[in-house]
Amino acid sequence: MGEESREMTAPKILLFIAMLFMLLEAIAYFWVADLVGDYLLVLFGILNIVFIFVMFISLNLVGTGPVKIPYFWWLILIIGILLILFSYLVADFWGYGFLLFSLGLVWGVGPWPYLAGALVILAVIVELVAKKKDFGASKIVGLIGIGLTIFDCIVIFIAAPITIAIVHAVFGLILAIILLILMLDLVDIKIPFNWWVLLTIAFVIFTWVSPLALGAYSASGWGGLFLMIAWILVLFAM
Repeated sequence: MGEESREMTAPKILLFIAMLFMLLEAIAYFWVADLVGDYLLVLFGILNIVFIFVMFISLNLVGTGPVKIPYFWWLILIIGILLILFSYLVADFWGYGFLLFSLGLVWGVGPWPYLAGALVILAVIVELVAKKKDFGASKIVGLIGIGLTIFDCIVIFIAAPITIAIVHAVFGLILAIILLILMLDLVDIKIPFNWWVLLTIAFVIFTWVSPLALGAYSASGWGGLFLMIAWILVLFAM
């Protein structure tokens, strides 16, 4: 992904989605800092915004005149690692994870700890793998989404052992297995793997399965989101 290219690529899409969550995360840090009086979180929020600026300019999404920041995959990787570190310190080490989750309930979509950093690192992985193997970005993200969906279902069995939640988890597992078969063409069945099939399964998991696992453990509740991102990449034929 050259610094001068404005061609839309899978890493650019992943990084743009990550930047949106980074902005959400930065605002959440400002809120938590004000609520608890820990103003080191303000620094983390400011750094998030600085990282967004660096990534946006380096991706060359729009003309920025004389302002140029070269794109280096290792720099993006460092940003992703720092975002993961920030999430660990804020959510787990200092114990503000519940406040972040509560903001998500208020806002409707939450600053899920570790998600922004994970998306940034995933973008780097997709870029590096795409250079070496004939393996589409949508398939990489889709397989990760299937794995996270299975994890979500297991979390539901453990953390939300009520009948209706278990029913949702069982259907989630069935859909994840069907999607895995379709994506890897493991069995010759009469269901095509295309954008609308992926969207249907991803939407069901995103709406009725993953939310039941959200917040129970780190990376829980992410399955549907990653499948929706995979659907976006399929639309772009990536």
